[in-house]
Amino acid sequence: MKGYTGRRNGWKWGLLVLAGALILAGVLGFRWWSGQSRTVAMSDQERETYGLYRVTPPDGEGPALTAEGLRTVCTPETTEVLGDDGKPLELVRYTSEVLKDWLPDCRALREIAGVSNGSLYIGYETNAGLEVRLTYGAEGLTEQLVYDLETDTLYQPMTGEKTIHFRHGN
Repeated sequence: MKGYTGRRNGWKWGLLVLAGALILAGVLGFRWWSGQSRTVAMSDQERETYGLYRVTPPDGEGPALTAEGLRTVCTPETTEVLGDDGKPLELVRYTSEVLKDWLPDCRALREIAGVSNGSLYIGYETNAGLEVRLTYGAEGLTEQLVYDLETDTLYQPMTGEKTIHFRHGN
């Protein structure tokens, strides 16, 4: 009888170890999955909130909201030529006295840069700590990215997508 009880306790011990291993694997699997960078649809509220971060002249005044139109309120600061697979690409960095006032919640205008293909890139930081990157082309706004450092989420209002764990995902 004594031998039988030992096997029975060994069997229970084995089940307990197996259950513990399964629970641990589940917790680790969930933590791995939840830390993965993934792209999902933005809610309507998010599209409305983050879609506001674009050049907005007061009362609709100002130039056309195209790369060329926005260049009229900018002053060229530096020009450099970058290699682009054998085709040189001219990069012009600008400053602007008025553009900062046309950017919603702008705390600091980080960059205004244009390239010879016609695009104009604007980067700024909001008072709320968001990083905003705008790209304007011949037809107007072509790309709008709003990054929230606190939640590590990149919002793309024009496509209606957001990427969770954008910079720090597994």
